[in-house]
Amino acid sequence: MTLVVAGYKQNGYAWKTDREQDYTPNRQSGSFVIADSMISNVIQGTRKPLVSGFKKINEVPVKVWQPHLVGELFQGYKQVFQEHRCLIAFAGSTLTAQHVVDTISGHLSQLRIDYVEGNDFRCVIRKSCDNNNLLNNGIGGCYDDDIFIPERDYQDLLTADYISEVVEHSINKGFESKMKHVLDQASLVGMNTNIILAVDCPVTRIAHIYKYKFQYKVLPEGGVKAYCEKEFIEADNIAIIGMETMYGNDAIQVAQTSMKEGLHFKEKMTEFVVDCAKNDMTFEIGMPIVLKELEGVSVKKTFIPDDDV
Repeated sequence: MTLVVAGYKQNGYAWKTDREQDYTPNRQSGSFVIADSMISNVIQGTRKPLVSGFKKINEVPVKVWQPHLVGELFQGYKQVFQEHRCLIAFAGSTLTAQHVVDTISGHLSQLRIDYVEGNDFRCVIRKSCDNNNLLNNGIGGCYDDDIFIPERDYQDLLTADYISEVVEHSINKGFESKMKHVLDQASLVGMNTNIILAVDCPVTRIAHIYKYKFQYKVLPEGGVKAYCEKEFIEADNIAIIGMETMYGNDAIQVAQTSMKEGLHFKEKMTEFVVDCAKNDMTFEIGMPIVLKELEGVSVKKTFIPDDDV
């Protein structure tokens, strides 16, 4: 199991409302994700720690490839037009999570600029698995020289909302491929994996946090389908995955209290996760703790070791 907590960073500036001082993050200063780093497993009926220092918060690049045109002829995708970065954290089945994170990384690194058919020329971003007009028309397709102008046609295409949709699609694709090998209820429970996405919107510069919760349903025609349920996290809330049942209510209480009392929200949440990891006796979570802060494409990492080591 795991404990991951994510929230928005306060900007160091507090303003007054009609009733009281307001320290709620305004989502203009980035986000943070905190996670323990223990991997454990049940061996002969007893849960035992296997690994500490395991990376549960991944820095995932986002790459948007632009059409390569020689004169008026399309020659494929050979150059990255835009790069961005996001944080992907996971809790649950380590093997399933690694597969899902790889699927997310693969999709986000292969985004491509295409166009929408119609009277008015307009560019869009497509996933590598989407239907693509440029690729459908083939290498050597001929296009007017007054379209596909980067300074005009490629601007503001990549948004946090679109990135969140790609992540949702990727998670579901990862679950879909894993379902081919799920034969019983125990196997289904064993692939339970939840994801947190933290990303600043490349257009608005506003921080976004999304939580993807593992779900499954029995199909009318027979069989079971696993999928994720996406939730956007508001500025006055936090995302929790992993040992949410045990620590979720306490984490929310700490978050609400710290946001009312001052500008130490991130620090209080970090202290909370550290205390949980140090005092947990189930071997579900453990030290060290990792804190990653994301602002734009910049990531700051803080490693909090176990004092007893």
